[in-house]
Amino acid sequence: MSILAPSILNANTMNLGSDIQEAIDGGVKRFHIDIMDGHFVPNLSYGPELVENFTTTFPNMEAEIHLMSNNLDVTIPAFVKAGADLLEFHYEATDDVEKWLKYLKDHNVKAGLVINPDTSVEVIKPYLDQIDQLLIMTVKPGFGGQSFRADSSTRIAQAKKIIAEAGKDIPIEVDGGIDDKTAEIAKAAGADVFVAGSFIFKKGPIAQQILKLENILI
Repeated sequence: MSILAPSILNANTMNLGSDIQEAIDGGVKRFHIDIMDGHFVPNLSYGPELVENFTTTFPNMEAEIHLMSNNLDVTIPAFVKAGADLLEFHYEATDDVEKWLKYLKDHNVKAGLVINPDTSVEVIKPYLDQIDQLLIMTVKPGFGGQSFRADSSTRIAQAKKIIAEAGKDIPIEVDGGIDDKTAEIAKAAGADVFVAGSFIFKKGPIAQQILKLENILI
């Protein structure tokens, strides 16, 4: 079953709660919260307090944290404490992926691993017993509004094959340039979870945009 996870990074910051509520009214159950530290990626976004407020205000929604940071000793514990339901960090951000996957498991938080567009899909193989989700970036991380990379469908299909050959059932998420056209491409390649930001929050009425994607992902 496909899952739509709107990225609140593209919502109206001055109207964030209302935009989230409108997405909930449109049927959304999971939200993608992009955390950017200004170091691993050049932009800055939210801190743990935003996640705490989100989980308090919308307790029935799943908070999926996409951590774009290489200061994991500080950021992973902070966002676990803030209430992350699923936390996904970048393979490229640490020399000890297993340490942090174990940390998340030990703290009863679902563990996701993220790979950048230029990272070989093969790197996921040692971690398939430990991850709950794989996020394949379909754009360079850190900037909203980019175009879906043409090689993404091949990478999704490669990951799907690796996971299947290992006898695992790990959802593949895609993030970057997802709209009503690229969602269909990514789904056909094997993606299961779809992060959409600009298309949902900047292209028209939120519930209407959600419905367009859900009609494709059914």
